Amino acid sequence: MYKGRQQTLSSEKFARKNFVLGVLNGVLFSFAVSFTDPNTVLPYFVSLLTSSKFLIGFTTTITNFFFLLPQIFVASFTQHWSRRKPFYIIGALLRASSWFFLFLITYLWGSSSPSLLLFSFLALYSLSCLGGGLGGLPFLDIVGKIIVPTRRGKFFSLRLFFGGLLSIGGGLVVKYILGRPDLFPFPYNFSLLFFLTFIWISLAVSLFMCIREPDMPTKLNRRSSFFTYLRNIPRLLRKDRNYRMFFWAKILLSCGIITLPFYVIYARDVLSIPQEIVGVFVSAQMIGAAISAFFWGFLSDKYGNKIVVQLSGFIGMLVPILALAVGRLYSLSGYSDSLANDPGTFLIVAYAAVFILLGMNINGNFIGQINLLLEIAPSEQRSTYIGITNTATAFVTLLPLLGGYLIQWTSYEAAFLLSFSFMLAGLLFTLNIVEPRSNNKVRAH
Repeated sequence: MYKGRQQTLSSEKFARKNFVLGVLNGVLFSFAVSFTDPNTVLPYFVSLLTSSKFLIGFTTTITNFFFLLPQIFVASFTQHWSRRKPFYIIGALLRASSWFFLFLITYLWGSSSPSLLLFSFLALYSLSCLGGGLGGLPFLDIVGKIIVPTRRGKFFSLRLFFGGLLSIGGGLVVKYILGRPDLFPFPYNFSLLFFLTFIWISLAVSLFMCIREPDMPTKLNRRSSFFTYLRNIPRLLRKDRNYRMFFWAKILLSCGIITLPFYVIYARDVLSIPQEIVGVFVSAQMIGAAISAFFWGFLSDKYGNKIVVQLSGFIGMLVPILALAVGRLYSLSGYSDSLANDPGTFLIVAYAAVFILLGMNINGNFIGQINLLLEIAPSEQRSTYIGITNTATAFVTLLPLLGGYLIQWTSYEAAFLLSFSFMLAGLLFTLNIVEPRSNNKVRAH
């Protein structure tokens, strides 16, 4: 009995340690990303090197595509492994080193060769995101092992809330660095931002490496071939109706990212908002993420994740509509004093609301969709469900390229309305999802 009690206390100690390390990992990672936010800072950086809307959209495409694409391969390769941390370490090293080399190239050759800088950025940022993809599935599988379902909402909300608070400060740093070209001329301003990302992302992944991952027994002694693995995917989708409804809901909701990299460009091209305000939008997005984190976590732990997915999807639909509304107000105001004493300030504040909602939507999607997937997936097939979902979503992330062409040949309005339509369709699919906690014996058919 004493030995059993010792083992229980020991397991509780490691559970608390893992929880704290996982939260700190997320907090520092959010802080790291705030210096080179893929939805604001990086599209703006690329827009200074090229006028191509295609390449600007490609920035967000890189972020998601190379993160999500390799996960089905990782799931297949590690299906017979009892631990996933070795793959996480490989991905983490690739991710951090890419930012370091990007800092060096930008600092040493950025001012003399813009074409080299653009090519180097696209290549190294792709490698960084690929490293994230190699570690992404092991990360989620480890979280599924070490955090019980009714604490995952709290786990992710703490990561996002405190990470969001630090990221607000990161956004202010971005505003200062980009707003003082006399002290930080281009491209040295961005090389500094890349270096800050490298430092903090290295600290973040180091903390997660300290997590103790429990062994997960597996029925497989060796892995099946990749093509055999792929052939089983359609059967899994046919068999598990709840997962099938979740799968299509996630795909359609994810299609809303078609305009994600263009909200900050819309501010410059249509609203004539100056460069230094980009940092304000980063902070606004982080504020939206931070203020919503505990709300999403509370809903997730208390009422389940279906409601989180639905509410965050509804907020996501408001983002393109609000952006268009602000643009309409701008065109009607004509910089007169009819809207406010300082129309420029009014427009900045109004458009910052777009990024507040965007931050709320991103955090809600993150907490709700990940946790709902972890609960729908059987524990012995968790990596397979994650791999299928994320790799399929990778192809959706190519849509910002279409968004760039759509804006270039039609208008921002057409692209924003298409984003709205995708998310509305995704919400309709969520109506057919059965909340796993309300019926743990949902029959797949």
